Amino acid sequence: MYKLMLILVVLTIGFFYAGCKGQETPTQSGEDTEINKADSEGVIPEIEQKVEKMHEEIEEKEESKAPEEIASGLWRLMKSENFSDRWQMWPGTDTLYKGSDPHGALLTTYINSIGYEAVFKREKELPPGTIIAMENYMEGKTLEAIDVMYNLVPFDPEHRNWFWVKFAPDGKLFKVERDGETLTLAGKITECIECHSASSSGTQYIMTNPK
Repeated sequence: MYKLMLILVVLTIGFFYAGCKGQETPTQSGEDTEINKADSEGVIPEIEQKVEKMHEEIEEKEESKAPEEIASGLWRLMKSENFSDRWQMWPGTDTLYKGSDPHGALLTTYINSIGYEAVFKREKELPPGTIIAMENYMEGKTLEAIDVMYNLVPFDPEHRNWFWVKFAPDGKLFKVERDGETLTLAGKITECIECHSASSSGTQYIMTNPK
């Protein structure tokens, strides 16, 4: 009997202790909830500011790159996408259509997916990331050069951010001698800008309407 009473006393104390501990568990008050909410609302703008700053730093980095460096990266991108097999041809054209000066006697023009739909719809401007690659062939159908327009924001806002480059078939950059200087045909090429700025196609800096 004594043992039974002892067991009951121990169990009673145990239940009482457990109940006390349960009551001591803190619960979140309305005030705490408001504080946490305020904290989270303060964090979101901070994250947005950091993301915006990151984008600005990326843009500054792109702007600081030399045209040759941008051109090199562009060529790697074009080759990695196998542009001559996977990109669309300029709407309404086929391979080796007739060209004119200053381009080759025969031309084949490709455009990446970013710009294709905009060209097809004859939009006034082509979106950032658009790449147009024009293969220039001689009369004997030998590839001589690849002229490329690349819409790179924020490369040249004054001229709709077009980056111009002339590649040799192996990806090397064309160079010309002018006024005793060797110029690399990449970046803001004056002749390209002047010619294309006079475009009457309805799409800025684009000379040929889709057919």
